[in-house]
Amino acid sequence: MEDIIVPLGFFAIIFGFPLVRREMAHRHRMERLREERALQAAQPAPEVSASLDDAPALALRLPEPHRLYALALLCRIQDAPLERLDARSRYLVTQARQQDLPATLRGYLNLTPAARQRLSAQGQLPEDLLREQLELISRGVEQAIGRDAAAADAVLSQSHYLREKFQPIELGEAVRLER
Repeated sequence: MEDIIVPLGFFAIIFGFPLVRREMAHRHRMERLREERALQAAQPAPEVSASLDDAPALALRLPEPHRLYALALLCRIQDAPLERLDARSRYLVTQARQQDLPATLRGYLNLTPAARQRLSAQGQLPEDLLREQLELISRGVEQAIGRDAAAADAVLSQSHYLREKFQPIELGEAVRLER
């Protein structure tokens, strides 16, 4: 009988221990998840804050001519080749996307009727101010993207090199062989 019990006990220890260990780890993980969920349920819901990517949602709430302009501006910023821009231009485009454009759109959308009347009394229409601000952001983004000096310098230097290399040889001029 001992001949059967000892090997059976040995196999039970070898194969049973990993199963018991896995079961204990699973129970521990489930208890931790329950505790985390209970803590999250006990905490008050966080206030809805302005996310970094709320500009598209804000742009969709604008009146029609400004909506199209703001969405086109967002597309232009999204398509900007940030990896090829210098540090300053990259910073300007990123700031326009993450801060300037959402702040402008939020400012317009948060205007109350009293604030609109006050602006109108001063001779400034909110729609005109929004258009002006969107145009300023657009011009700034265009200038930052167009400021890609490194690419322009590369094209100019390549042009200069090719002019020197393939310029027609004048009579009496020594032939240069470059390798």
